[in-house]
Amino acid sequence: MFESFFTQQALQKSTPFMSDDFLKKYKNDTILITGAGGSIGSKIVEKLTEINFKNIVLLDQSEFHLFKLKKKHFSSGFNYEIADIRDKRKIEYLFQIYKPKLVIHAAAYKHVSLIENDAYELIRTNLEGTINMFTSSLKYAVSDFIFISTDKAVNPVNNMGVSKMLAELFLKSNFNNKKINTKIIRFGNVINSNGSVIPIFLDAIYNGSAIEIRNEAVERYFIYDDVVAKNILNISIHDSNSLYLLEMNSPIKIIDLANYIKRIKKSSSIITITNLSKKEKITEELLNSDESIEKTNYLDCYRIKKSTVIDKEIWKEIRKEIIDIVKNNKTFNHKVVDSKIQHIDYLIEK
Repeated sequence: MFESFFTQQALQKSTPFMSDDFLKKYKNDTILITGAGGSIGSKIVEKLTEINFKNIVLLDQSEFHLFKLKKKHFSSGFNYEIADIRDKRKIEYLFQIYKPKLVIHAAAYKHVSLIENDAYELIRTNLEGTINMFTSSLKYAVSDFIFISTDKAVNPVNNMGVSKMLAELFLKSNFNNKKINTKIIRFGNVINSNGSVIPIFLDAIYNGSAIEIRNEAVERYFIYDDVVAKNILNISIHDSNSLYLLEMNSPIKIIDLANYIKRIKKSSSIITITNLSKKEKITEELLNSDESIEKTNYLDCYRIKKSTVIDKEIWKEIRKEIIDIVKNNKTFNHKVVDSKIQHIDYLIEK
């Protein structure tokens, strides 16, 4: 099973980064990456370094993440900016200074077990922060805006998924804006990313503690950071307003993954089964019920199509409700926030 998975991933990793086309489009422009010190952001930086791309603004709220990036790329002449995407004035200031043409928005809270009980922070970062980045991009003539989404945004059962779903909807409500190319890229878990299950399992093995699995049937989609980074940069070349799905292959059972890691590490750690939270699914979903996929020029990337068409006036109402969610979230008005999320669900299903 794992041999098949890694073979598929190896094929996807062989998909080329269309560097000549990328340089043709952006060689004289500036690229701004949020969450630049995270798993995806730093891999994108690595890809751009390989083609000697210089005009990059690396934005992260973590001083430590930026320090590590600067230590690794000290001679590259990149611009390192400590900033919070929720700070609209600082974000606008940076756009005024650097005038980016491509924005890759990878910053987000994503760890369900840690942040699930703080819907306020999730909405502030994953939704309000995204709105700040997009509106600043629109205001300062960015040509391409890329939003990194997640499979947890599909039929969400937890607050992290809801925050990402709302961010997707806000951006989709702006797809008819011809001043900017807005692209949403959806995929599953990144192998070996910060806080993912593999490092957690390895920590348990090294510490001699038990490996915890919440349910024997739980399975997740996995993908390599290298595959994600190349696809993000390839997609940025296209002039389109679209939602994309990366090829995720078949989901892997987490207990099988734990046993695989135990085997290759020759570990005697025991595996314990705990309880699956109501905020977690047995299997994540990649598409909503009214969505389908069509091939693109890349083997491991699809464009997502909707079978239902939402009226322009409904999109305007959805956008207004999302802005109201941000406003009410700032005053901790959770009841109003919840009711507006329910109303958005109703509008989508009309």
